[in-house]
Amino acid sequence: MKRKLACFGMAFALAELFAANMPPLVLVPAAALFALLVFLFWHYDIRIPLLGSLCGTVFFLLFILVNVLPLQQWVGQQVRCTVTVETDAARSYRDGYLRGTLRVTQCDGEAADFLVNCAAFPAAKPGECFSADFLFLPLEENAYRTSYQSNGVYLQAEYQGNYCLLPESSAPRFALFQLRQNLSNLLQRWMPAEEGELEAAMLLGSKDELRDSIQDSFRAAGVSHLLAVSGLHVALLCGIFSFGRHRRFLRPLILLRAALVVFYMVLTGLPISVLRAGFVFLLALAGDFFLQPVDLLTSTGAAAVVISLQNAYAPCDVGFQLSFCAVLGVQAAGTLFRWEKGVFPAPEGRFFRLFYALLLRFLETFQVALFASIATMPVLIAHGLTASGVSLLTNLLVVWMLQPALLLGVFSLFIAPISALEPVSHLLGLLLTVWLRWMLVIVNWCASLPMAYIDLPRRYTLLVFAVLGILAFVFWKNRQMIWYLPAATVCGVFALVLGVRAERDVVRISMVGADNNPCVVCTQNGEALILFRGGQSNLNAVNSYLAERAQPDVVGFVDLRQSPSELNFDDFPVESIENMPAYSTQDILDDLTLDLYHDESGNLAVLEIADRHIAVMAGNIRLQQPVNVDVICAAGALSDSVRADTIITCTDTAKWISNAAGKNLLYSSDVPVILIRPGISVVYEEVEPLALQ
Repeated sequence: MKRKLACFGMAFALAELFAANMPPLVLVPAAALFALLVFLFWHYDIRIPLLGSLCGTVFFLLFILVNVLPLQQWVGQQVRCTVTVETDAARSYRDGYLRGTLRVTQCDGEAADFLVNCAAFPAAKPGECFSADFLFLPLEENAYRTSYQSNGVYLQAEYQGNYCLLPESSAPRFALFQLRQNLSNLLQRWMPAEEGELEAAMLLGSKDELRDSIQDSFRAAGVSHLLAVSGLHVALLCGIFSFGRHRRFLRPLILLRAALVVFYMVLTGLPISVLRAGFVFLLALAGDFFLQPVDLLTSTGAAAVVISLQNAYAPCDVGFQLSFCAVLGVQAAGTLFRWEKGVFPAPEGRFFRLFYALLLRFLETFQVALFASIATMPVLIAHGLTASGVSLLTNLLVVWMLQPALLLGVFSLFIAPISALEPVSHLLGLLLTVWLRWMLVIVNWCASLPMAYIDLPRRYTLLVFAVLGILAFVFWKNRQMIWYLPAATVCGVFALVLGVRAERDVVRISMVGADNNPCVVCTQNGEALILFRGGQSNLNAVNSYLAERAQPDVVGFVDLRQSPSELNFDDFPVESIENMPAYSTQDILDDLTLDLYHDESGNLAVLEIADRHIAVMAGNIRLQQPVNVDVICAAGALSDSVRADTIITCTDTAKWISNAAGKNLLYSSDVPVILIRPGISVVYEEVEPLALQ
């Protein structure tokens, strides 16, 4: 088998990813099964990936035993702790409080060293130390759980009081964080706010102040990877100091570039994508230093093992998965490009050779962007992130602009502290502003195109990708890859037609926003109805959800709040139920009916979908005749006037839960979804039964 280390590393990381998402009781039998397979197939080509899978599973078990299980002793205990605020601290929902990661250094006077996540604690900045009482809890089973674990956080902490400020930490990471903040401020000194925030994010990974509108545009255009420091940034920045290929093997220059890579990795906070890229680049520099060839896939496999050894949950990080999938896509594009160059040799004649060279350069750029987008799309869909239909176009138009932006930013940082060169610093700031303004114009234009948002059903799309992957393996094994493209095209078109027909008329009802008072968003055939509860945070959550669902047309927006406060609803067609009669009905979406009830004690909306009735209530309405429904999307109160067979809630601490005996009570800490095929079926997603104590 070729590239044994690459296969071993990928199998090692995939085994850890598998183990992180499986119940604990599955892991020991899985390790035994992998060991048996290694024994049975030791003389075949698959022994290396099987061995990697076995080692990954065993290492995950050992990591849990050594690093995770000992922390479970604190679950349920209220402890006096000394903590340090880590660099990811951000403003909390409570005024004067922060949220983020805390490093616990003492528990009840005994030395400790572990990380916890806390939703609200009194502090002003990263690096601050204090002692206080905390209640330790297990991590919630939600979409953020594996993200916390990949960062080394295995417990949740709730601040209980008794705050006492202590001297600040002098750890190097906080000095580097402060350096990054100072460089960010220096970089933005002569630039407008938008362009300055964008440059700080791309060059330094400082996204704390980057406004949501820019992030949304880059996400919709499919180039959000430009905002996260990754392998592309490392390669482009280190290319500045290459000084030409003829000096590639100059050893003092190699050592300088290696030092710059390490410094840049540490400066940006060592995110996993930078760790992967930096490690691969350092291996490449080591190869140059010792005059040895370096293979990208082998280096990537080695990086996967190294990163996975420092934290067995690292493969769960979306940045890890996107980074490694992008490398695989780029490698596939490179293989195809080399085959194309061999099949289509350069023509005779100076003009034709020039045209051939330009065509090859465009083809290589196009294929790299295409394959990288295809390779990362399953990861985006699996994590519920937005897939963009214009990412290929935007990458072709924008990625080439990144290196000049980084180069100008580096020069600005070198010149800015020198007062005698202030006019030059002004000029560089102006050039960088103009350059980034054009980048923003292109990204915003691409984000406004009709195909910028693609609403892909998660499970079905992942199934299609799995089938295409199996097809690719079969064609590759039979050395018939030239026929894979037409076969994949036929399968893709068939899957698209089948998917469109399957999604036709399906009603998706999602509870979005605050756990104790979520809004309800109902979508069907590219249109949406919003039943609104809550405040500004719920409105922000609704806007984000609509962006993730390909921006459907909002044909109805019913404000269910009692005595509603003023909010900026943008261009939504808002109807306040407080201004309606006690009872009204209207047709909405495709053959759906919305009944609205209103009295002094509360408001109620009942959505009729064929023979199904879904209720959403604000307040505690009292009707003369009770309303019977199939499902109620519950908030902070239930009413005797609404009788439901099934209750869906986003909080397990509501006061009414103890009175819900005999009901089918479903709970979700994420976004619960009801999928209704009118007259056919009802499916509940992202929910679990909530047992009453």
